[in-house]
Amino acid sequence: MTRWLPALALALLLGPLAHADDKKPESDSWFPGLPLLGDQARAAGAELPRSVGVALVMTGLKGRDINVTDLRIGLTNAPRSVSRFVDLGSTSNVVNANLKVDVWLLPFLNVYTLFGYVNNSSATHLQVNVPRLGPIPGVRTAQATVDTKLDGFLGGGGATLAGGYKQLFGVLDCNYEQIDMGFDDTFHALIASSRIGWNGKVNEIPMQYWIGAGYWNTAATAKGHVDLPEGRLVFEADQRPVSYWMYDLGGQISFSRRFQLFIDVGTDFRGGYVFAAGPTWRF
Repeated sequence: MTRWLPALALALLLGPLAHADDKKPESDSWFPGLPLLGDQARAAGAELPRSVGVALVMTGLKGRDINVTDLRIGLTNAPRSVSRFVDLGSTSNVVNANLKVDVWLLPFLNVYTLFGYVNNSSATHLQVNVPRLGPIPGVRTAQATVDTKLDGFLGGGGATLAGGYKQLFGVLDCNYEQIDMGFDDTFHALIASSRIGWNGKVNEIPMQYWIGAGYWNTAATAKGHVDLPEGRLVFEADQRPVSYWMYDLGGQISFSRRFQLFIDVGTDFRGGYVFAAGPTWRF
Protein backbone atom coordinates (compact mmCIF):
# COMPACT_ATOMS: atom_id res chain seq x y z
CA MET A 1 0.00 0.00 0.00
CA THR A 2 1.35 3.40 -0.97
CA ARG A 3 0.37 6.69 0.51
CA TRP A 4 0.54 9.90 -1.36
CA LEU A 5 -1.16 13.20 -1.42
CA PRO A 6 -0.05 14.76 -4.60
CA ALA A 7 -2.82 17.25 -5.30
CA LEU A 8 -1.60 19.30 -2.43
CA ALA A 9 1.84 20.12 -3.84
CA LEU A 10 0.56 21.15 -7.27
CA ALA A 11 -2.34 23.49 -6.39
CA LEU A 12 -0.27 26.47 -5.23
CA LEU A 13 -2.81 29.20 -5.90
CA LEU A 14 -0.74 30.95 -8.52
CA GLY A 15 -3.85 32.19 -10.24
CA PRO A 16 -4.60 34.97 -7.74
CA LEU A 17 -1.28 36.76 -8.44
CA ALA A 18 -1.99 40.20 -9.85
CA HIS A 19 -1.49 41.55 -13.35
CA ALA A 20 0.20 44.87 -12.71
CA ASP A 21 -0.88 46.46 -16.00
CA ASP A 22 -4.59 45.63 -15.69
CA LYS A 23 -6.92 48.56 -15.05
CA LYS A 24 -9.44 47.33 -12.47
CA PRO A 25 -11.52 48.86 -9.71
CA GLU A 26 -9.79 49.19 -6.37
CA SER A 27 -11.77 46.24 -5.04
CA ASP A 28 -14.34 44.07 -6.80
CA SER A 29 -14.26 41.23 -4.27
CA TRP A 30 -17.34 39.96 -2.49
CA PHE A 31 -15.31 40.35 0.71
CA PRO A 32 -13.96 43.93 0.61
CA GLY A 33 -12.43 43.64 4.11
CA LEU A 34 -9.91 41.08 2.78
CA PRO A 35 -7.04 40.91 2.49
CA LEU A 36 -5.95 42.79 5.57
CA LEU A 37 -3.72 45.74 4.61
CA GLY A 38 -5.32 45.58 1.18
CA ASP A 39 -6.03 49.32 1.03
CA GLN A 40 -2.40 50.12 1.80
CA ALA A 41 -1.24 47.69 -0.92
CA ARG A 42 -3.59 49.25 -3.48
CA ALA A 43 -2.46 52.73 -2.51
CA ALA A 44 1.10 51.61 -3.24
CA GLY A 45 0.04 50.55 -6.74
CA ALA A 46 -0.58 46.82 -6.28
CA GLU A 47 -3.44 45.14 -8.16
CA LEU A 48 -4.89 42.55 -5.78
CA PRO A 49 -6.95 39.48 -6.68
CA ARG A 50 -10.42 38.66 -5.45
CA SER A 51 -9.83 37.47 -1.93
CA VAL A 52 -11.72 34.11 -1.83
CA GLY A 53 -11.34 31.22 -4.26
CA VAL A 54 -12.91 27.80 -4.83
CA ALA A 55 -11.02 25.30 -7.00
CA LEU A 56 -11.64 21.79 -8.29
CA VAL A 57 -8.24 20.13 -8.68
CA MET A 58 -7.79 16.83 -10.53
CA THR A 59 -4.45 15.04 -10.18
CA GLY A 60 -3.01 11.88 -11.68
CA LEU A 61 0.20 10.20 -10.50
CA LYS A 62 1.74 7.34 -12.48
CA GLY A 63 4.72 5.07 -11.89
CA ARG A 64 6.00 6.39 -8.55
CA ASP A 65 8.29 3.83 -6.90
CA ILE A 66 7.90 3.06 -3.19
CA ASN A 67 10.34 1.27 -0.88
CA VAL A 68 9.10 -0.87 2.01
CA THR A 69 11.99 -0.54 4.47
CA ASP A 70 10.61 -2.92 7.13
CA LEU A 71 7.71 -5.38 7.41
CA ARG A 72 6.55 -6.67 10.81
CA ILE A 73 4.02 -9.46 11.39
CA GLY A 74 2.55 -10.88 14.58
CA LEU A 75 -0.10 -13.48 15.39
CA THR A 76 -1.68 -12.88 18.82
CA ASN A 77 1.54 -11.15 19.94
CA ALA A 78 3.64 -8.09 19.19
CA PRO A 79 4.64 -7.93 15.52
CA ARG A 80 8.22 -8.89 14.65
CA SER A 81 10.30 -7.91 11.65
CA VAL A 82 10.39 -10.42 8.78
CA SER A 83 12.41 -8.20 6.44
CA ARG A 84 15.33 -10.63 6.46
CA PHE A 85 13.04 -13.09 4.67
CA VAL A 86 10.81 -10.76 2.65
CA ASP A 87 11.70 -7.91 0.26
CA LEU A 88 8.88 -5.58 -0.75
CA GLY A 89 8.52 -2.66 -3.09
CA SER A 90 5.70 -1.18 -5.11
CA THR A 91 4.83 1.05 -8.03
CA SER A 92 1.89 3.38 -7.46
CA ASN A 93 -0.72 4.92 -9.76
CA VAL A 94 -3.10 7.40 -8.15
CA VAL A 95 -6.10 9.51 -9.17
CA ASN A 96 -7.11 12.32 -6.82
CA ALA A 97 -9.96 14.89 -6.88
CA ASN A 98 -9.88 17.78 -4.40
CA LEU A 99 -12.16 20.69 -3.59
CA LYS A 100 -10.05 23.56 -2.28
CA VAL A 101 -11.16 26.83 -0.65
CA ASP A 102 -8.56 29.60 -0.21
CA VAL A 103 -8.52 33.06 1.36
CA TRP A 104 -5.99 35.87 0.95
CA LEU A 105 -5.53 37.07 4.54
CA LEU A 106 -2.72 39.46 3.61
CA PRO A 107 -1.62 40.72 0.18
CA PHE A 108 1.24 38.21 0.27
CA LEU A 109 -0.30 35.39 2.42
CA ASN A 110 -2.91 32.88 1.33
CA VAL A 111 -4.34 30.12 3.53
CA TYR A 112 -6.45 27.22 2.31
CA THR A 113 -8.26 24.06 3.24
CA LEU A 114 -9.10 21.10 1.04
CA PHE A 115 -10.82 17.76 1.09
CA GLY A 116 -11.22 15.10 -1.57
CA TYR A 117 -11.16 11.52 -2.81
CA VAL A 118 -8.15 9.30 -3.55
CA ASN A 119 -7.97 6.09 -5.60
CA ASN A 120 -4.69 4.16 -5.38
CA SER A 121 -3.71 1.24 -7.62
CA SER A 122 -0.39 -0.39 -6.70
CA ALA A 123 1.68 -3.27 -8.03
CA THR A 124 3.59 -4.71 -5.05
CA HIS A 125 6.68 -6.72 -5.90
CA LEU A 126 7.28 -9.52 -3.38
CA GLN A 127 10.41 -11.61 -2.94
CA VAL A 128 10.49 -14.30 -0.22
CA ASN A 129 13.82 -15.79 0.84
CA VAL A 130 13.35 -19.12 2.69
CA PRO A 131 16.37 -20.86 4.26
CA ARG A 132 16.91 -24.30 2.78
CA LEU A 133 17.93 -27.04 5.20
CA GLY A 134 19.75 -30.23 4.40
CA PRO A 135 23.21 -31.38 3.50
CA ILE A 136 23.68 -28.33 1.25
CA PRO A 137 22.24 -25.30 3.08
CA GLY A 138 21.17 -22.29 1.09
CA VAL A 139 18.29 -19.96 0.35
CA ARG A 140 15.24 -20.66 -1.75
CA THR A 141 13.76 -17.56 -3.42
CA ALA A 142 10.20 -17.05 -4.63
CA GLN A 143 8.92 -13.93 -6.39
CA ALA A 144 5.45 -12.58 -7.10
CA THR A 145 3.59 -9.39 -7.97
CA VAL A 146 0.39 -8.52 -6.12
CA ASP A 147 -2.01 -5.89 -7.48
CA THR A 148 -4.04 -3.88 -4.96
CA LYS A 149 -6.67 -1.17 -5.27
CA LEU A 150 -7.57 1.14 -2.39
CA ASP A 151 -9.57 4.33 -2.07
CA GLY A 152 -10.31 6.82 0.67
CA PHE A 153 -10.80 10.44 1.67
CA LEU A 154 -8.32 13.15 2.57
CA GLY A 155 -8.44 16.48 4.32
CA GLY A 156 -5.94 19.14 5.27
CA GLY A 157 -4.76 22.67 4.78
CA GLY A 158 -1.79 24.89 4.18
CA ALA A 159 -0.41 28.36 3.54
CA THR A 160 1.19 30.10 0.56
CA LEU A 161 3.59 33.05 0.48
CA ALA A 162 3.67 34.93 -2.84
CA GLY A 163 5.60 37.92 -4.11
CA GLY A 164 7.05 39.37 -7.26
CA TYR A 165 8.92 42.10 -9.09
CA LYS A 166 7.48 43.48 -12.33
CA GLN A 167 6.55 40.39 -14.38
CA LEU A 168 8.51 37.88 -12.26
CA PHE A 169 7.00 36.09 -9.27
CA GLY A 170 7.91 33.53 -6.64
CA VAL A 171 5.74 31.26 -4.48
CA LEU A 172 6.45 29.17 -1.37
CA ASP A 173 3.85 26.68 -0.16
CA CYS A 174 3.60 24.27 2.77
CA ASN A 175 0.68 22.01 3.62
CA TYR A 176 -0.25 19.15 5.93
CA GLU A 177 -2.65 16.41 4.92
CA GLN A 178 -4.36 13.38 6.44
CA ILE A 179 -5.86 10.47 4.51
CA ASP A 180 -7.97 7.50 5.51
CA MET A 181 -7.41 4.46 3.29
CA GLY A 182 -9.04 1.86 5.54
CA PHE A 183 -6.00 0.90 7.63
CA ASP A 184 -5.89 0.94 11.41
CA ASP A 185 -4.19 4.38 11.38
CA THR A 186 -4.68 7.35 9.08
CA PHE A 187 -1.74 8.51 6.97
CA HIS A 188 -0.12 11.94 7.22
CA ALA A 189 1.98 13.99 4.80
CA LEU A 190 3.93 17.26 4.95
CA ILE A 191 4.63 18.76 1.54
CA ALA A 192 6.71 21.87 0.77
CA SER A 193 6.99 23.42 -2.70
CA SER A 194 8.45 26.46 -4.43
CA ARG A 195 7.92 28.02 -7.85
CA ILE A 196 9.27 30.90 -9.89
CA GLY A 197 7.69 32.19 -13.05
CA TRP A 198 6.53 34.89 -15.44
CA ASN A 199 3.25 36.79 -15.10
CA GLY A 200 1.94 38.84 -18.03
CA LYS A 201 -0.22 38.85 -21.15
CA VAL A 202 -0.18 36.99 -24.45
CA ASN A 203 -2.41 38.58 -27.11
CA GLU A 204 -4.02 40.62 -24.30
CA ILE A 205 -4.91 37.44 -22.37
CA PRO A 206 -3.46 37.24 -18.82
CA MET A 207 -1.22 34.19 -18.48
CA GLN A 208 1.39 32.71 -16.18
CA TYR A 209 4.19 30.21 -16.71
CA TRP A 210 6.34 28.62 -13.99
CA ILE A 211 8.87 26.00 -13.03
CA GLY A 212 9.11 24.50 -9.56
CA ALA A 213 10.23 21.78 -7.20
CA GLY A 214 8.50 20.06 -4.29
CA TYR A 215 9.61 17.95 -1.35
CA TRP A 216 6.96 15.31 -0.63
CA ASN A 217 7.47 13.81 2.82
CA THR A 218 4.93 11.00 2.44
CA ALA A 219 6.83 8.35 4.40
CA ALA A 220 4.41 6.34 6.54
CA THR A 221 3.72 3.11 8.40
CA ALA A 222 0.74 1.11 7.15
CA LYS A 223 -0.86 -0.75 10.05
CA GLY A 224 -3.63 -3.31 9.72
CA HIS A 225 -5.00 -6.59 10.98
CA VAL A 226 -6.87 -9.69 9.84
CA ASP A 227 -8.96 -11.83 12.20
CA LEU A 228 -8.17 -15.53 11.68
CA PRO A 229 -9.43 -18.66 13.51
CA GLU A 230 -6.01 -18.85 15.18
CA GLY A 231 -6.20 -15.24 16.39
CA ARG A 232 -5.57 -11.74 15.10
CA LEU A 233 -2.82 -11.33 12.51
CA VAL A 234 -1.25 -7.86 12.79
CA PHE A 235 1.04 -6.31 10.19
CA GLU A 236 3.04 -3.08 10.02
CA ALA A 237 4.88 -1.88 6.91
CA ASP A 238 7.27 1.09 6.95
CA GLN A 239 7.29 2.71 3.51
CA ARG A 240 8.71 5.75 1.79
CA PRO A 241 9.07 7.01 -1.79
CA VAL A 242 12.28 6.17 -3.60
CA SER A 243 12.56 9.88 -4.45
CA TYR A 244 11.13 12.57 -2.18
CA TRP A 245 11.48 15.27 -4.86
CA MET A 246 9.16 16.22 -7.72
CA TYR A 247 9.99 18.81 -10.39
CA ASP A 248 7.28 20.51 -12.41
CA LEU A 249 6.38 23.14 -14.97
CA GLY A 250 3.01 24.60 -15.74
CA GLY A 251 0.89 27.45 -16.90
CA GLN A 252 -2.38 29.23 -16.24
CA ILE A 253 -4.79 31.31 -18.26
CA SER A 254 -7.07 33.90 -16.64
CA PHE A 255 -10.29 34.26 -18.59
CA SER A 256 -11.37 36.96 -16.13
CA ARG A 257 -10.66 38.03 -12.57
CA ARG A 258 -13.36 35.56 -11.56
CA PHE A 259 -12.35 32.45 -13.56
CA GLN A 260 -8.94 30.82 -14.15
CA LEU A 261 -7.65 27.46 -15.38
CA PHE A 262 -4.23 25.87 -14.71
CA ILE A 263 -2.30 22.85 -16.03
CA ASP A 264 0.83 21.42 -14.38
CA VAL A 265 3.07 18.44 -15.21
CA GLY A 266 5.97 17.02 -13.20
CA THR A 267 8.39 14.15 -12.75
CA ASP A 268 10.74 12.69 -10.15
CA PHE A 269 13.19 11.64 -12.92
CA ARG A 270 12.93 8.05 -11.67
CA GLY A 271 9.93 6.92 -13.68
CA GLY A 272 7.23 8.78 -11.73
CA TYR A 273 5.05 11.37 -13.44
CA VAL A 274 2.29 13.67 -12.22
CA PHE A 275 -0.34 15.71 -14.04
CA ALA A 276 -2.69 18.23 -12.46
CA ALA A 277 -5.35 20.55 -13.86
CA GLY A 278 -8.33 22.46 -12.58
CA PRO A 279 -10.49 25.56 -12.71
CA THR A 280 -10.67 28.23 -10.00
CA TRP A 281 -13.54 30.61 -9.29
CA ARG A 282 -12.80 33.73 -7.25
CA PHE A 283 -15.29 35.87 -5.30
